[in-house]
Amino acid sequence: MSLPLFERVGGEPEDVARSKLRSLRRLLLLTMACEAWFVLSYAPYSRAPGGYGLLAAGITMCALLGWRDRFALPALAGAALLEFVLVGSAFPDNANHQFLALVLGLLLLLVRRDGDDFEPTDARTCLQATRWVILIGLAWAGVMKLVYGYWLGAEFLSFRVALDPDFAWIFSPLVPESEWQRLVGLENALGAGPFRADAPALVVLSNLTWVAELLLPVGLLFARTRRVAMIGALALLWAIQLGAGEVFFAGLMTGGLLLFAERDRLRPALAVIGLFYLAQLLADEWAGLGQAGGGG
Repeated sequence: MSLPLFERVGGEPEDVARSKLRSLRRLLLLTMACEAWFVLSYAPYSRAPGGYGLLAAGITMCALLGWRDRFALPALAGAALLEFVLVGSAFPDNANHQFLALVLGLLLLLVRRDGDDFEPTDARTCLQATRWVILIGLAWAGVMKLVYGYWLGAEFLSFRVALDPDFAWIFSPLVPESEWQRLVGLENALGAGPFRADAPALVVLSNLTWVAELLLPVGLLFARTRRVAMIGALALLWAIQLGAGEVFFAGLMTGGLLLFAERDRLRPALAVIGLFYLAQLLADEWAGLGQAGGGG
């Protein structure tokens, strides 16, 4: 018989619940600070680098202060406010995970304080709400893939293979050479196509993606399957990121998925996620320097 919804993770010991929220807060601050610098080279942020640079510096300062419990509440409030300005000024040219960051920030700000720490009952409630946000987000991604239908025949993956070198490299082992050459030779122009895959392996993988996004959230609901579903969801998330490269989205979702563990598994993962963020920032800076050098 399956155990009740979120049993074990829904009733964490007080110290575990507080530790998880502290780790989530640090991840959120780290993510907002790193991405604020990352987006400076992209439109629409590149149109006003001075103003957005000040926002990035402000969020970074909040992240540094918010790492300590003593300054965490005002620092998180300040970072969330600056992030809201950042998102609002660029709307609708925003990434989905920027809205996710704002939602998680609001949930954390609603938790009452017990001295410099989280009030235990509110901490557990916030964790439950956060887990639901992550679970629904994962399932919704599968629903949208099914509704739009471009994953049923691997049309979306074929389109990305044709236009994105990272996708082309990742999926090259699954596509016959002649088919791969046809796809990478297509352009995103009027009359281009068809963006359709004849490779069975690519079609199967495409359909397994949305099926997994629908089934894994169900597994997260029950104690018997939660650990396997959590590991499966993390593996799926990072497998997708091999081509998509949405490292900040992946960082937030990784943190949210690790909240399904019985202990605070996010705390030791912060260093690894931070290294991925740093690598993304350095890679983007290196690419910018390369383009500048080529243009000269």
